[in-house]
Amino acid sequence: MTERLASRTLRNSVLVVGARALAKLAVFIVVVLLWRHLGADNYGRFATMIVYVTLVGVVADLGLQTVFIRDTSRDTSAFARYLANLLSARLLLSLLALVILAAALRLLSPALFPYTLAAFALLLTTSYSSLLRAVFYIRGRLGYEAIAIVAESIVLLALTLIAINRRATWDAFLWVYTISYLVTCLFAYAVLRWRWHEPVGVRLEPVFVRRLLLAGLPLALGFTITTVYAQLDIVLLQLFKNFQMVGWYSAANKYIDAVAWVPQSAMGVVFPALSLLGASDRRRLLFAYEKSFKMLAILGLPLAVGLGVMAAPIVHFTRGFEQSIPALQILSPSVVLLFVNNAFIYTLTAINRQLDFTRLALFTLAVNLVLNLVLIPTSGYLGAAAASTITEAALFAGGWWMLRRQRLPLSVIGSSGRVIASASVMGVAVYLIRSWPLALVIIAGAAVYIAALLALRTFDAEEWSIVRSGLKAR
Repeated sequence: MTERLASRTLRNSVLVVGARALAKLAVFIVVVLLWRHLGADNYGRFATMIVYVTLVGVVADLGLQTVFIRDTSRDTSAFARYLANLLSARLLLSLLALVILAAALRLLSPALFPYTLAAFALLLTTSYSSLLRAVFYIRGRLGYEAIAIVAESIVLLALTLIAINRRATWDAFLWVYTISYLVTCLFAYAVLRWRWHEPVGVRLEPVFVRRLLLAGLPLALGFTITTVYAQLDIVLLQLFKNFQMVGWYSAANKYIDAVAWVPQSAMGVVFPALSLLGASDRRRLLFAYEKSFKMLAILGLPLAVGLGVMAAPIVHFTRGFEQSIPALQILSPSVVLLFVNNAFIYTLTAINRQLDFTRLALFTLAVNLVLNLVLIPTSGYLGAAAASTITEAALFAGGWWMLRRQRLPLSVIGSSGRVIASASVMGVAVYLIRSWPLALVIIAGAAVYIAALLALRTFDAEEWSIVRSGLKAR
């Protein structure tokens, strides 16, 4: 990766991550409002329905969006054809997803079946929002993505406040989320059609779509498996226990979700560059992979340590469920694993190792399924939390090993040893002042962490050069 490409990628990452930070704050406020308005049981119903929508949502994509981004990043002339065909294919796949969704709710969660239509509307708008916003990444115009992110969160917060004021039931919030995604779809369409003057047509070329599906299916299988193991615990908790326990566990996971978007946003920006290098220069790809891993470790480690040490004050400050505190403490180490695992997943995809990614996903699914079946019946939502953290550790080990086999070796200690030391120093400092007001603890912890990174000379000269170029360039 040239310094110019690295600098542009850094700028885009900072832009999107900054926008998502503001948006996620608004979304987290929405979640807190839902906790207070709905209570554990009804919030558990809402969270369970979201999980079902997420699971069947994979069927509405089948890996096509990743192929879209990867291929058109390399050949921009194919953009219009890809988009037109994917707009049509996504509707057909969404109808298939509706059938699966209805069957799953009827068989596994009859209490939620009457709300199938609301869930499908959410699935459809989520799917098209994701597809249309992918064009911002392909074009490298992340300013529009930042606008879309912030606008969507503002609409969501406003509609949530209106619904709560009218004492809405839990299912009404499915429609609230649907409308916010619809607004994003309309914004992306407007940018394409009237700002960039791109023809947004609908076309269905069966042979072409079939070829894309063949390329995307290995990716879809891998992402389906990872989605299943990421959401499986909620389904099993609902089956073995009750919606209230789902509410406690989902609430704990929301603190993880509040930061889980960071690696996905950062790597979503880096992915086109990785795809380009994966097709042309393995040496520079290794450079990009190593820097991505280190960047994610720098971001993820302090968050993991902070959530673990400050779990109780954080839950109390947000007026969450008291029962969520031990689950959050168990889940906190998974944060840093979740961050760095994105470097493995995106790099495997960039070098067209879809089958390796699928094997890795199958391995982690098997680990997660066994752990959940053993731990949930005996330990409930705390067992689900333990299973989630152990699964992320298994994914880390498998991803590191698979990329090493592809002549992309990574020295974990060499890349992140000083980052680990800096986070440890921060953890001690935060523990000592944990009784202070939460805002002061966060500020002090961040200051200690940054000072430790600088004192330990975590960044080399080349990395400082990339940072300076990224901040100065316009």
